Amino acid sequence: MREDLRRRLRELGVVKGVRELEARESGPTYAIEDLVSGRFYTTSHGQCFVAEASYPLDHLHGDLALSAFLELSSHAVARLEQDERMAEVDLHEVCFLDTETTGLSGGTGTMAFIVGLGFFTEDTFRLQQYFLRDPGDEPSMVEALVNGLPAFEAIVSFNGRAFDVPIIENRFILARAIPRLRDKVHVDLLHPARRLWRYALPSCALTALERDVLGVQREQADVPSGVIPFLYRNYLRTGDARDMERVLYHNKVDILSMVTLGARLCRAYEDPWCGAARADRRQLTAAEYYALGRWYDDEARVADAERAYRRALDLTSDLGSDLRNRALRELAYLLKRDDRRDDAVGFWQQLALESSEDTTGVLAHVELAKYFEWHIEDLERAIAWTRAALAQVEDWRASLGRDGTLDDLCHRLSRLERKVRDGCVSGL
Repeated sequence: MREDLRRRLRELGVVKGVRELEARESGPTYAIEDLVSGRFYTTSHGQCFVAEASYPLDHLHGDLALSAFLELSSHAVARLEQDERMAEVDLHEVCFLDTETTGLSGGTGTMAFIVGLGFFTEDTFRLQQYFLRDPGDEPSMVEALVNGLPAFEAIVSFNGRAFDVPIIENRFILARAIPRLRDKVHVDLLHPARRLWRYALPSCALTALERDVLGVQREQADVPSGVIPFLYRNYLRTGDARDMERVLYHNKVDILSMVTLGARLCRAYEDPWCGAARADRRQLTAAEYYALGRWYDDEARVADAERAYRRALDLTSDLGSDLRNRALRELAYLLKRDDRRDDAVGFWQQLALESSEDTTGVLAHVELAKYFEWHIEDLERAIAWTRAALAQVEDWRASLGRDGTLDDLCHRLSRLERKVRDGCVSGL
């Protein structure tokens, strides 16, 4: 093995397998068609190798069968992506797309040496992985993809909008083919995954979601994403495709995981209240309910947002203090915006008591002061909450934020005390 490749692998933390790679240089080499099932796709530019596999619809990938995606409605998937065009798409006409590339940063110099497509037929889920045996074969791969991709009405990916699709389109343009992918309906699962799990999980990478959400365990044959470009370069140098078999496995699992991840996301977004009523339904955590509350809140789904926040607060034992305070604050603000201030005040009081030493607690004190001044017309209680807020801020470390907050609170207190002296009580 070249010293620079060995060094790069070790810099990425990959030690296991380096000796095996080195040993292969002196042994026999294997072509990709000798290692995986597939066929050669003949084009006007030559041949492109396509690895193929099929799975029954009841195939379990983690905790869900692949058919779980087909059980969704197109309207549910459309709402997940906020693209109403998806509501008109037959889910059998969806293509799950993932690439493996010669670099991780994109750009016109980055080439996709594997383009994996997954799609449903009447009774199976099929995988086609277009593999670039040599960079000179790229025109054949591009022609094969240009002929095949238009047949699908929509694309599902994981970070494909920012990475996979631009890379494929760049290669299409360089090959003087007409790129059409940007015009298709595109459901990128990365963004809704982050919305749902950013507070529950330390990472929303696909492999982390497989482990923590989907129940997927990759086999020993898998390789880390970061070393895949180096493995491909080593393959081009040696002609030995044994590591490419492992890369194809990695790509295959990525695509299968998109199928069950899409089903998990849609189920959680559309009906998070069902609990574990079915064997393949999982009870959401408090952090997931909080995230759904924010998601629904952003979409002005007030009733659903309130229900999600309340469910998160009901699961107090699963909700850390920081997220609990956030849930109390967001729910109180939602009720205030909905002109239900009497309902909101109890949550402001909880927040004031439970967050007595940070900015959130001061915010709750100020909201209570506003409530008692303008809605209850009880100036003495408004003054009491303002003074309590002042006492908290005076204990903060010196900073511009502390000085500004103190000025605002002193101004509020002076105005309230002046109103009491003047015998003035203002209503709405």
